[in-house]
Amino acid sequence: MAKTYKYSRYVSEAQKDPFVLELEDGEQISISAPSGAVLLEIEESGSSRQRLELLTGDEYDRVYELMRDAPAGALNGLVADMADHFGLSAVPPGGSRASSR
Repeated sequence: MAKTYKYSRYVSEAQKDPFVLELEDGEQISISAPSGAVLLEIEESGSSRQRLELLTGDEYDRVYELMRDAPAGALNGLVADMADHFGLSAVPPGGSRASSR
């Protein structure tokens, strides 16, 4: 008999707490885990800005305002930490496709 896999197991194992970004003043920004549909959009997106918007969801404006004048490495670190926290494959800013050169 073929092995059976339970959908509910995949869903329960994938549940993640929000990513909480604590600011200097103690305020916190809570970012929910992306859905499967959002993950597919992230993988297909063509820009770092679009990936950040998809990954941060409703908190995009706040996160963008924080990161816009920070060194680029801060944004890279934030995205990497969020991907790790949510158990996603890291999607580097600028995309994951190799250069055609």
